Amino acid sequence: MAAIVPAAGCGARTGLDNNKILAPIGGQPLLYWTLRAIIEAAPRLSTLGVELTQIIIAARQEEFEILHSLLDSQFSRLTFVIGGATRQQSVGNAARAASADFLLVHDAARPLVSTELIARVTQAAQKNDAAIASLPASDTIKIARDANEVGPGVSFIGSTPDRGTIWLAQTPQIFRRELYLRALENAARENFDGTDCASLIERIGEDVALVPGETENFKVTYADDLRRAESVLDSRAKIVNSK
Repeated sequence: MAAIVPAAGCGARTGLDNNKILAPIGGQPLLYWTLRAIIEAAPRLSTLGVELTQIIIAARQEEFEILHSLLDSQFSRLTFVIGGATRQQSVGNAARAASADFLLVHDAARPLVSTELIARVTQAAQKNDAAIASLPASDTIKIARDANEVGPGVSFIGSTPDRGTIWLAQTPQIFRRELYLRALENAARENFDGTDCASLIERIGEDVALVPGETENFKVTYADDLRRAESVLDSRAKIVNSK
């Protein structure tokens, strides 16, 4: 299995001056914790007959030097590829550089993913060729009509879908590499740019398994999320130290 970590975004919504993956959490950059979580899952994956053979980071080329300086002493077997203008392009560049049968795609900004969640999604992908972590919606979902109908940022409700059918996509998302590359080629032909990898698989008519995710596996998007992630890491460290 090759783990792909798209990390070429700028993270503007966090209000930081640089890429949020470099933001310090617990004395390490955010990306460090994401990579550590993936690597710590390797022994568990081995019990499933899956070997983690590659970790490929898709990043901005101008950040390669600083990422090497921060990560090379901490991790081995990291490969860097140039990220694209979109997430889909970044993952595509990494997928083409991979040589494993399966691809595990995990957001750089989800540093709190657990070993067991990675294992559950892996098991589902082994059976179905494609699987993602996801959370069933707990809130009632509203579909808006045309935006700005009432005023800036304000609209009317268009419909209310059945909440029981709504799932919120997370990562990891795991696919058989051949399947993902075929879906990627199809997306290019149709000029489609998806906000996650699973949407490409859906478009070619293949099933993607939904695996219940975890609330702590949130994506760091805003400044408050950085503080929330640090709080979770502190709590986990206290539990480990108390044993």
